[in-house]
Amino acid sequence: MLKRSTILLLLGTLSTGMLSAQTVQWAVRPTSAQIENYGSLLKVKKGGKCGLVNLNEQEIVPVKYDSISPFRDGYALVMNKDGNQMRIEGVLSEGDYEMLVPTETVYATRYMWFSDGKMPVKGTGGWGYLGTDGNMAIPCQFQLAYPFSEGFASVMLNDKAYYINRFMDYLPVEAGYGNLVFASTFSGQEAVVYSGDSYTPKGYVINRKGRILRQYKVKPADLKINKDDHSVGDKSQLYRQQVQQASVDNSYEVYQENGLYGYKKNGAIVLPAQLDKAEPVRGEYANVQYKGQNGVLQFQEGSFSHQLENSKMEVVGNEVDKGFLQLNLPESYDDAAVRLRMIDNQGREMAVVANSTQGAHRSFSFLPAAVPKKSESVSYQLELWSGNLLIWKDKGEVSYNVIKPVAVGETVKVTAAQTKNSPSAAESKMKIASFALSRPEAPSKRAGVNNTFYVTVTVSNSGDKTGVASVSLVVDGKNVGTQRVNVKGRSTSKTTFAAATNVKKERYAKVRATLSDGKSSQEVTIPIIPFY
Repeated sequence: MLKRSTILLLLGTLSTGMLSAQTVQWAVRPTSAQIENYGSLLKVKKGGKCGLVNLNEQEIVPVKYDSISPFRDGYALVMNKDGNQMRIEGVLSEGDYEMLVPTETVYATRYMWFSDGKMPVKGTGGWGYLGTDGNMAIPCQFQLAYPFSEGFASVMLNDKAYYINRFMDYLPVEAGYGNLVFASTFSGQEAVVYSGDSYTPKGYVINRKGRILRQYKVKPADLKINKDDHSVGDKSQLYRQQVQQASVDNSYEVYQENGLYGYKKNGAIVLPAQLDKAEPVRGEYANVQYKGQNGVLQFQEGSFSHQLENSKMEVVGNEVDKGFLQLNLPESYDDAAVRLRMIDNQGREMAVVANSTQGAHRSFSFLPAAVPKKSESVSYQLELWSGNLLIWKDKGEVSYNVIKPVAVGETVKVTAAQTKNSPSAAESKMKIASFALSRPEAPSKRAGVNNTFYVTVTVSNSGDKTGVASVSLVVDGKNVGTQRVNVKGRSTSKTTFAAATNVKKERYAKVRATLSDGKSSQEVTIPIIPFY
């Protein structure tokens, strides 16, 4: 009666590598153009002209204008130079990115933002107010005009200060209507005014009805006016500081290594140092410079990890066990092309082949940079690249066991000098390598999330000496691959195949393993179940 051994079709046991809790991708790939983050859009400047693109690099505003102001309260200004002034070509809405052309030729002032739906501008008749719809809300007629706030705006006419509302009605001021030399923008229901002549004016605090609340005992020379909105006090400056602090994600840190920059989060490396310049992360994005060009990085939650099927490999002659590695990527990298590098502890690059190129789980096989001459452990550094960007690093270790090969059918003579346990010099014979297969039970197989399933074939050797077998795997009549297997005497050895079959529904697949001598062949039918 023949002794039977088995082929086992199993999922391999995996050892897990380190994790990274953040991922980085190019939102805008490096370009010679200057790039500035404008919230949900990017300002692109090239050849002295600028425009706006979205994060898919679709053009929103053509790159043909001299200036575009940042969005504030939902609007931005698109402008061109006209002498020493900036002519407003359009009012851009942040919601639908519709650009409305002003009905009159008007120029931007230092107050390039709308408040109460109006913005101070300059025209042929003086200063006035432009509406968000591109129409003139209040005609240009003033000597100077300041931003609206709390229903009123301060204007200058014939060197006197007045308050107007949106209907162009003037506010009577108890401190001296028609005699004000200064009137600040309202803030917190109050404003500061000075009345009298230009040399010895008196200061007062008034409310929104024009009534005096108290005297303002600050000399005109010591008056602190916020250039941002013409208010008095530190409100505007404080507001800008708060906005700036809130927009920067302080959990990210820019770090430097060997003259290049990268990012850390809570002390852990998110992006290895490789950038020429790196700005703070604002929201999900950061403006960077890479190899002299400007780009935008996007930071997202996610993790990378790698798993080895087996960290112990055998070497028989010049034949080395092929290693198998599974790379796990975040969802944002499902369709991204990546390149994996493995560098050993002597700085040599190991041979890596991608067995799958899409999905969140990728299969790679690898071999050492050179055939090991002795049994040893080899540490390696793993690098993952997406395009030209190094996105992740990890470390691991594999060990190689060098075994002298014994071919099937070879008789080996062992003398007393060759073995300590032999009682005499008489020759004896050791049992040669002998392989046999039998039909296993057919376990159910569920594919991974990318509809790839892994099949591990186990070959057993009933002989005393190590031998080499060749195992082929056939699924649905297609050869998935052929691999050599080194099997020690009186033991078993495994080899793993990754079958990318794009399983969409449950079906049956035939799996056949054949030994190199062609005498032993076993076939098993197993159900392949989709991941979902």
